[in-house]
Amino acid sequence: MAQVRREPGPSLQERSRQLEPLILDSAKRYGLDPRILRTVCFVESRYRLDAISPKGARGPMQFMPDTARRYGLRDPHDARAAIDAAAHYLRDLLVRFNGRLDLALAAYNAGEGTVESFLTGRPLRLTSGKVINPRGVVTGGLPPYRETQEYVNSAIALFSERPAQILKPPLLPVLTNTKARGSTTRDFSFDLSSDNEAQRLRHNSDTNAFFIEVP
Repeated sequence: MAQVRREPGPSLQERSRQLEPLILDSAKRYGLDPRILRTVCFVESRYRLDAISPKGARGPMQFMPDTARRYGLRDPHDARAAIDAAAHYLRDLLVRFNGRLDLALAAYNAGEGTVESFLTGRPLRLTSGKVINPRGVVTGGLPPYRETQEYVNSAIALFSERPAQILKPPLLPVLTNTKARGSTTRDFSFDLSSDNEAQRLRHNSDTNAFFIEVP
């Protein structure tokens, strides 16, 4: 998540109002619940166009350079383009993870490959040579990184504050004719230190799962 500087400027409510038409437009374009976009934008940047994270993520939707390139986003600080690219990306993540909002959010934070690794138990080797999940731990998909867990929990709590179209298992049919673009993995590799922690995370991933019908 971005570092937010305390400086004069529009209030949180004003920034939210300015971005709301763009959120609604992009959500409609990609068949996405606008509350997902609002939540991600708030958690990532507090609706700040100039937000920059210590790891180099930029703009209101905090795009890393590789992901920005995948979605044709030239300027992550351009509100309209960034929100539209994020809607496309989140739509792809929901399709990829069968409507699991918790896993889509985890992938937005830690990378699709990381979530796949902890979903399947298959280690993932990064181009840098670093290995994600070398012990093949299965957590149900939620990576065992404190940052990602807090990110997912915070986002789902915000999403759930108002009535929403959230569905519990069994999963509703999800159309998968939208092909997700090639994946990259953001490097947040801290592995589990004990089997008890793995069991706890597996339980949390199952009980906190939210399913979204992807139209």
